[in-house]
Amino acid sequence: MKILLVNWSWYATGGDWTYVENLNKLYTKKGYEVIPFSTHNKKNEYSFYSKNFVSAYDFKELNKNKSFGNGIKALKTSIVSRNALFKLDRILQEHDIKVAHLHNLHHYITPAIINKLHERGIKILWTLHDYKIICPENSFMSNGKICEKCITGSFYHCTLNMCKKKSFLASMLASFEAYYYHKKNTYDLVDYYLCPSSFIKTKFQKFGFDEKKLFVSNLCYDINLVDAYIDNHKNDEPLLPSNKFILYVGRLEDIKGVKTLIMAVKGTLINLKIAGIGNAQVEIKSLIENEHISNVDMLGFKSKDEVFGLIKHAAFGVCPSEWYENFPFSISETFLFSKPVVGSDIGGIPELVIDGKTGLLFEHGNVQDLQNKLLQLWNNDESTSLMGKNARIHAYDLYNFETHWNKIKSLLPE
Repeated sequence: MKILLVNWSWYATGGDWTYVENLNKLYTKKGYEVIPFSTHNKKNEYSFYSKNFVSAYDFKELNKNKSFGNGIKALKTSIVSRNALFKLDRILQEHDIKVAHLHNLHHYITPAIINKLHERGIKILWTLHDYKIICPENSFMSNGKICEKCITGSFYHCTLNMCKKKSFLASMLASFEAYYYHKKNTYDLVDYYLCPSSFIKTKFQKFGFDEKKLFVSNLCYDINLVDAYIDNHKNDEPLLPSNKFILYVGRLEDIKGVKTLIMAVKGTLINLKIAGIGNAQVEIKSLIENEHISNVDMLGFKSKDEVFGLIKHAAFGVCPSEWYENFPFSISETFLFSKPVVGSDIGGIPELVIDGKTGLLFEHGNVQDLQNKLLQLWNNDESTSLMGKNARIHAYDLYNFETHWNKIKSLLPE
């Protein structure tokens, strides 16, 4: 059976790609032929099918160079990609596709492909990596604060509040796109929405999506990658007690709560390492300098192997997000190394960080509560070790290929 796997990128961009890559492995392992459908990019992983990938504008560049002309370009391509529809026609002529599994496709491939897939009688699954379908901004964040004004379908709030990149034009386009596809009932044509967390399912139910179409599937991860790394590094020298540290891995964005984390370790003996880059890294460096904080080490971008090495040697991980995180892989990877996580009590995080068992939860944005929880683990190696063992079991049960397959196989045609 041939499955069309649709995602805006075909290279490492974050958690969405991690899942797409692993799902590709899983489908292939189960005997399915995966036909990727994505956009052209010089960073792409090799694919025999890239001739049918979509040409797409760099919307970040268009946003940097704001003009009426660039606004028209964005409007013409980000709402309905005619190139994507043309390329999809070619794919459907060449291949007998039975299932289309969608991921992140707004702006580049666009939801316009759903109608064409539905007309061909192709079963459509869509894994919900974010909230774009019900929140034009996509994260339920408006100017640094959680906002659910659009969850009733009143998408004009995105424009009024300039939620998208603090730009009136970008926000207006996002609002228009939301109205366009909801008024056309395009999203009703999807057979099943796969929800990585119960939390995201509740948000789509609140909007009014049919509960029978919302299926909590969690995600899958190639655990062999972690196990192989652990096996290959079992003879590594352990860190000296004086080099003990905790770890944050992820994007450096305001919504990630990194500033809260930095202020939480200020004045303590906790050493914090931060691996990642992002739009807020200059502000974060300034915060560290202005507050004269000496126990934070910003490492910048790290490769997957380097991240694995950091997790392996860390005392535990931290996920201090201040937005509705879905089901972050940064937590699951930390768990698979038998390390607990201190995580914020928001979004899907509490479904991974089970308070007192696989880590500790704190009130998101609360510096003092976070500091208390960090110190609680930092000063108790026995408790940290026990939670780490529980975390490994929890992550393995949730993320292994067979568990995931058993959840989604009933949704696929025989």
